[in-house]
Amino acid sequence: MTHTRRSAPAPTGKPLPTDRVLAHEHLAITRASCAAKGPFTARDLESVTGVPARRCGLVLAFVRAYGLVESAPGRSVYRPTEAGEGAAGAWEAGEGKGLRSMREAWKTSWFARGASKRLAHGPALRIGLVSKLMMLSNAEEAQRRKVEILVDLMVAVGMLHPEDDGYLRWNENAAIPKPRPRPRTATPDSVAACAPLESPDENTTPEGPIPSPRPHADAPTPCTTNEDLIHLLSPPILLADLTRLSAEDMVALHRHLHGLATILAKLRGSSMT
Repeated sequence: MTHTRRSAPAPTGKPLPTDRVLAHEHLAITRASCAAKGPFTARDLESVTGVPARRCGLVLAFVRAYGLVESAPGRSVYRPTEAGEGAAGAWEAGEGKGLRSMREAWKTSWFARGASKRLAHGPALRIGLVSKLMMLSNAEEAQRRKVEILVDLMVAVGMLHPEDDGYLRWNENAAIPKPRPRPRTATPDSVAACAPLESPDENTTPEGPIPSPRPHADAPTPCTTNEDLIHLLSPPILLADLTRLSAEDMVALHRHLHGLATILAKLRGSSMT
């Protein structure tokens, strides 16, 4: 008895792949599902892929959602759709053609459209793309791993191309350069905040003047051994002051302040006798 092949209906929700298998295992199960010559079960896929049947069954939910397999008569029985059979033929013709068939199967999916829109103006950080897909799918934080697997799948089939520094590029936007950080308008405070803390080389001169500390009305006189500590610490320390310190001075200042805070906390906690 013959039956008419039909394409599975387009998914109405936004399913995510299981996080119980890695991306390459997911693709192996998908490929085996499409290549089946008739109805099959997750147990049949286990014998082909080596992935436990329970995990194969979890993958099939995602494969079915995007039209490559459909339910067949029987409990937990599936069969390839016309699209799945076409993908299997592409795989047989070569790895590249098989991956292209997966991109074709997913090109109208919510995650493909979301990723292409997010990366339309050039590469973006992976963490930003994951957050965007989580928002589009209304995924909770507990499902972040599933979204990470989804991004891995898009990389595995060539939808996304990884670049340096954690950036991802959409496969059709190869000519768009990676965005560069926008330079900020320099201000005295921003120059001081961004000044390097390393000690300058003795044989080099600084590029541009280093701002000198602003005078205070209550600036202390030069320090002596008998000078009052409160009077010494009362004027605020400005960013321009810190730029005049070397890296060693900054480390020493941090240690002294940490020690002073610890001692003051002890003094405030109990009375002195």
